[in-house]
Amino acid sequence: MLDRAYGSLIATAIGDAMGMPASFMSPSQIRRIYGRITDFMTPDQEQTAHHSVEAGGITDDTQESLIVSSVLIEAGRFDPELFVRKMRQWAEDYKMLDSTVIGPSTRKFLETILSDGDYKESGKTGDTNGAAMRVGPIGIYRHGDVDLAIAEAEASALPSHGSRAGVSSASAIAAAIATAVAGSCTPREVVGAAIQGAEWGERRGFDQPAPSIAARIRLAVDLVDRERERNRPVNEVCEALYAFIGAGMKSYESVPLSLGVFYAVEGDVKEGILGAVNIGDDADTNGAIVGSLCGAYSGASSVPAEWIAKVESTNEVPFKRIASDLLERRRKAASGS
Repeated sequence: MLDRAYGSLIATAIGDAMGMPASFMSPSQIRRIYGRITDFMTPDQEQTAHHSVEAGGITDDTQESLIVSSVLIEAGRFDPELFVRKMRQWAEDYKMLDSTVIGPSTRKFLETILSDGDYKESGKTGDTNGAAMRVGPIGIYRHGDVDLAIAEAEASALPSHGSRAGVSSASAIAAAIATAVAGSCTPREVVGAAIQGAEWGERRGFDQPAPSIAARIRLAVDLVDRERERNRPVNEVCEALYAFIGAGMKSYESVPLSLGVFYAVEGDVKEGILGAVNIGDDADTNGAIVGSLCGAYSGASSVPAEWIAKVESTNEVPFKRIASDLLERRRKAASGS
């Protein structure tokens, strides 16, 4: 259990850091500048969003997931008010509104809470992938309890990504990780849990025009199955997913794509992260989400040791201890102690 929980957290950071240099680039631009990304790289000068981040450095994707982890460990549940306080402190300490790394829904959320506005109202339109990228710790904490993972994912999305698409995407990833961390499942069952979460979120989020995330996850599965029948290599399967679904920051692109990559590589961390980040577009977030899914399924023991060492030494974050604390806090909450 600890191996899978730790795997999800550390692979989130690895996917984030490895995708960071390729963020918002096209596949052809990545090939021209970097060749094929197979390791941590220093951002090229054409990288405008993360140009100041060093090789192996994490971005807001991982930082926000660590905030969610701390909320769960301190409160024993997802506490929206505690989450808002911690996000406000993070925004103030790191001057996040002056940065180029946060997405539009998160930026609107931070602007609202820093001005003491009504974030519950402003968050209704958030439809990008920020809630999905940070929700992994809820899946870890609620492992084996998909319904509760989905409910807490909804609560975590509403402050900033409360639209139908935003809630659906977060609920899908939380359900998938809760299933994967519990173990004894197949990749198809993990994706099935994601569809369950997505369907729940589509009924619960605030309505606005957007494609169905549940339908797009099913499309991703069908695309992968079709490409497998043709014996296509993983990189070509990922390119097909990109062609039909996209890899942008809108949650109805990012989340179905990420689940499709996870399904295509059958939870293999290395193949999944490399497949996601070389597609480009929102590469750091897609890398983080694919990493969280694959790490939850295959565990930290399946992750290249040199990747773990690089991310942990560069960022000085005790990912294994945080994973252990999440599991221990869940045990204590379950026992009433």
